[in-house]
Amino acid sequence: MKLSVLLVLILVSAVAGTGIVSAAPDSDAPPALPGQPQLPHSFYGTIEAAGNPVPAGVPVEARAEGVVTGLPGNPLYSREGKYGSADPLTPRLEVQGTLARGTAITFYVGGIEAEVQAGGSGGAWTSSFPFSPGDVTALNLRVATAVTPVPGYVEPTEITLAATPVPVITSQVVNPSTDMMIGLIIILVILGVVAYYLGKRAEKKKTSPDQPAEQKDEEKPGE
Repeated sequence: MKLSVLLVLILVSAVAGTGIVSAAPDSDAPPALPGQPQLPHSFYGTIEAAGNPVPAGVPVEARAEGVVTGLPGNPLYSREGKYGSADPLTPRLEVQGTLARGTAITFYVGGIEAEVQAGGSGGAWTSSFPFSPGDVTALNLRVATAVTPVPGYVEPTEITLAATPVPVITSQVVNPSTDMMIGLIIILVILGVVAYYLGKRAEKKKTSPDQPAEQKDEEKPGE
């Protein structure tokens, strides 16, 4: 009995010791995964360089800690005096990565840091703009010196959706003339008379075969 109790105590101690060891931190455990990328913040607007609209083919880039560059949309190449568009079919400057909301984003035009102004506001020019995932922002850019486009740049053709004409179906109602109505009435009357005549003739044929049989029956007693 004492031996059984002793064995039980040893097993309980071993299990408890194993639990304590497994609860200890493992130095070989993999590091925690980094934060998931946020939705991109899209930008478009006008660009000036030394007071003039920039030519097409100048790279426009957004930078900040956690912003991923070298992706389609960052950098984005300028068009004549602008970058991106309010049209959703036109590519915009896409700012994305593992950065927190409100992170200050700086913009570069041809490698030169630009000042920014919220489009249509007419407000002050600042050095950065806060990141807001999922937003689409009109943001004007300007740099103090002239910039040159990338050699060999070819401006892509704008995509426009042509309006497809919708065929209009008009119902055409034919108004019958008076002569046509009179003709139809005459035809219906003739058909009615013919039907009546044919009906009477059919009834007459049905009753006529019985008369000879009756006459024969009447002649038998006198023979």
